[in-house]
Amino acid sequence: MIKSIYQSLSLAFFIIFLSFSFSCAHNKTSNETSAHNKANHDQSSNSSNGNYKGCFSKVYAFGDSDTDTGNAHFLGANIQGEIKVNISSRLVVDFLCDALSLPPVCPYKDPSANFKDGVNFAISGSTALSPDYFSRKNVSSLIWKGVPLSFQTQIDWFNKYLNQSKGNGKSTGKFDTDNSLFWIGGMGGSDYTSVLGPSVSLHSLAEISVKNVRKLLQTLLANGAKYVVVQGLPPVGCLPFHMSLCPLHNLDRMGCAATINAGIMTHNQILQWELEKLRKTYPKCSILYADAWNAFLTIAMNTKKYQIEEPFKACCGCGAGKYNFDKNRLCGASGTSVCKDPHKYISWDGIHFTEAMHKHLADLFFNQGFCHPSFDQLVKIKKGM
Repeated sequence: MIKSIYQSLSLAFFIIFLSFSFSCAHNKTSNETSAHNKANHDQSSNSSNGNYKGCFSKVYAFGDSDTDTGNAHFLGANIQGEIKVNISSRLVVDFLCDALSLPPVCPYKDPSANFKDGVNFAISGSTALSPDYFSRKNVSSLIWKGVPLSFQTQIDWFNKYLNQSKGNGKSTGKFDTDNSLFWIGGMGGSDYTSVLGPSVSLHSLAEISVKNVRKLLQTLLANGAKYVVVQGLPPVGCLPFHMSLCPLHNLDRMGCAATINAGIMTHNQILQWELEKLRKTYPKCSILYADAWNAFLTIAMNTKKYQIEEPFKACCGCGAGKYNFDKNRLCGASGTSVCKDPHKYISWDGIHFTEAMHKHLADLFFNQGFCHPSFDQLVKIKKGM
């Protein structure tokens, strides 16, 4: 019965999504040019209008490539071909630190990092599905050679960090849950990219994926986390990678990969229901849902407002086709080039968002009510207001 409800609601929401009319990456390569850095740096100031300064002293981040600030870079020997991490690029989690007046959170695998302001455990290409799932299905990852790293690796890193922090050493700092904000960035997008096919049920895939995201969240709550933001997934089927590879019969009327977006929508719906259950189990904790799906649509449907001129084309690519994307020549490969104004693009390399897009998403999350409950409400609770 519950399964049929999930499926019916997912279908209803997906039909609504198809009815929208668009008027329409973050750089994950080491070859990002100064033009990209300059264009986006000009937009990075004043990312938050809220009075959040000093509210939290630490940020602990988890997720995939949209949250990773360097872990995949330090694990670079396991990464496929041209996809590399540029730790100078700014993500939503960086704008979060700006809003809190904190320095950027260091990646866990950085050997020279000081974790007094928190830790970033996110890994580019990380999946919500377990490695065993990929092994059984004999499916490879877009980013990792062989079986990708998963949510479990981030749990293991977090537990190791907790053990180290008990010594209160300089490199770890004290684990202070009362003054820490936990950010679980989008996790699961790589699952739908890699394993979705005719033999895989959208609903079963979403259930397994969300179950593992919940396991990560429960690990944090069990260790005293009180203030948590869990980000949903955006419609990644509207990124050049998926649009260019999707069979024509599976493209919706906007040109997005319909099946992948249907899976993402189901994932988000189940995730929100699971978060509501956890709120009842942990009534003294603030657990927010960051609505990346509707935040993305808001930007894509208001391109003039956000000064977006190329919602469906990659800024960095080889110039192939209408998407400026070739899966065999990713950004940074020989023959690829970078657009002059990255801030006018949603997609950096066909797979990831531009820094400007992350800036817009951050503003919607923190200042425009796209967190549920609102981020402002979380801050008020933290301040005892």
